[in-house]
Amino acid sequence: MFRIVDIMDKLQKIANIGKSTKEKQSVISVVEVFYVWDILVTKLDIMEAVQIFQNMIEDDDLKFVNRQVANTLSSGIMDMERIMRDYDLPFPPRPPAAVNSTVRLENITDRDIFQMLYEAIQAFFPILGIGFMQSTTPDVRKAIKEHLLITIEMQEILVEYGKLKNFLYMPPVYRP
Repeated sequence: MFRIVDIMDKLQKIANIGKSTKEKQSVISVVEVFYVWDILVTKLDIMEAVQIFQNMIEDDDLKFVNRQVANTLSSGIMDMERIMRDYDLPFPPRPPAAVNSTVRLENITDRDIFQMLYEAIQAFFPILGIGFMQSTTPDVRKAIKEHLLITIEMQEILVEYGKLKNFLYMPPVYRP
């Protein structure tokens, strides 16, 4: 099934063949540049925290969830960097490639780490939603849409894990 969005995306790719970076830059808006940059910065910041958490987590299930978040972030970082290279945009500073800490902070529990992960993923929704609404360049809009859908999936995983471990703060049950 062909969708008009996919057709427009392919047409833009064909139109971009042989274009210089300067010509590509004339297509992307400053708002889109901001959101691509902001999404990358947010992913890099959360990736650093996720790497730190990995060394502190006790629960094997949470370690698995944390690795899934890290893999998703890594893929998203590469995707945003590709867009930045395509349009020759300046890159933000990168955090360390890996965080290897032997310090175990006893006051930070798996529940605390879950809450931090949960809130970090939730922080993406406004950035991705508004970035998608403001985007007019097909490849940028498509990338942001994919990130939004993946973030929804990560949120679902975290909600189910949080309910399973009783880490999620559940609203009271409505009884009419």
